[in-house]
Amino acid sequence: MKLNLKKYLLYSSVFAIFSEAFFFHFIIDWKLLYFIIFINYFVILSHNSIKVNKYFIYLLFLILLHAILSYTFIQIPFNYFISQLLGIAVVGIYFYNLIKILDLDTVIKTYLKFAFVVVIIGYVLFFIGYNPFSHFDGDPRLMSILKEPAHYVVVIIPACYYFLKNKNYLKFFITFISILISTSSLGIIGCSLMFVLPYLNLKKFLVFLALLPVFFFLFVQTYNNFEPFKLRVDDTYESLKSIKSGKFKEETNWSSYALISNLYVLNKNISDHPLGSGIGSHFYMYNVTYSKSMRAPQYLIDQDLDKSNAPDANSLFTRMASELGIFGIVIIIFGIYYMKYVFTSNHLLFSQGIVIYLILKLIRDGHYFPPEFYFFIWIMFFEIKRFKSLPSKN
Repeated sequence: MKLNLKKYLLYSSVFAIFSEAFFFHFIIDWKLLYFIIFINYFVILSHNSIKVNKYFIYLLFLILLHAILSYTFIQIPFNYFISQLLGIAVVGIYFYNLIKILDLDTVIKTYLKFAFVVVIIGYVLFFIGYNPFSHFDGDPRLMSILKEPAHYVVVIIPACYYFLKNKNYLKFFITFISILISTSSLGIIGCSLMFVLPYLNLKKFLVFLALLPVFFFLFVQTYNNFEPFKLRVDDTYESLKSIKSGKFKEETNWSSYALISNLYVLNKNISDHPLGSGIGSHFYMYNVTYSKSMRAPQYLIDQDLDKSNAPDANSLFTRMASELGIFGIVIIIFGIYYMKYVFTSNHLLFSQGIVIYLILKLIRDGHYFPPEFYFFIWIMFFEIKRFKSLPSKN
């Protein structure tokens, strides 16, 4: 493949992972990502054959089989899983072929450059008080060209971690501060994980357990002396009761409702269908089955926000557990256990940042094929594969 075509594929594809806000609505949402992938498939096909990873195909087949059986038994329309499987297959296979034909280090370096530009754009938009791509009108938080601060955080966090571990402290500091300015709770978790995950081992875990009384004391003191923190804790505690009842108080805030309402559906669905209801089914189970037994705050109903984040279950963990049942939970546990492997070598620094991204995805955002997901997954796959082929792994 000619060099200029490779550069086009590289730059257009890396830009695509930051492109969630670029779309128009005509019957459905037509995202820029889809157009880029559609065109780039033809570019790849003009010089290479499309390759498919065998393990990815096995996974798709098992998910398809599980969906057919679950949907048939529960009587869910098949279109719910067809759209999800098509999206996973098209986007997943595209990024597999992209990373396979390009130089891995060049892909990573290009992502880092684009990510830092997005950070700088974020600062500019934040300080002039203009967020043209924001999902919510008037949201003043830093989110750059993404639709929400949480989305900004998850796309940027691998770059932030990589800057830190490579001692590029200026870029790290600029990126790190932007995450804090976003005031995203997910960003706080991600920033904490950057300093915790690389150093976890049994000895330090025991030290952490020994320090739990200290953390508890600090929590109690903060709770008793800092009113905003107390109100948030009390609100979360009251909302957690709704996981069992499905009944929410009128003062429940939107973010708590989005989280807890989907956990309520998970609780009901996994009780009724321990093996899961099939990929793509959470929204159907929420909308058609379990919303009838829920009572949302009236102000959310009035604003048509009473089914907030239902399509993606608000988090990847909630969605996988709801749709795949115990299979999904086992996959998550196995994946988390395997992730510790990437922290064994400095050859896998970028993959370490991707692990933090994946943990944040489990907490927030349950979409199966957002722009960046398979880009990061296949980078990790090929980086680990390259590391295993090294004569001396250290």
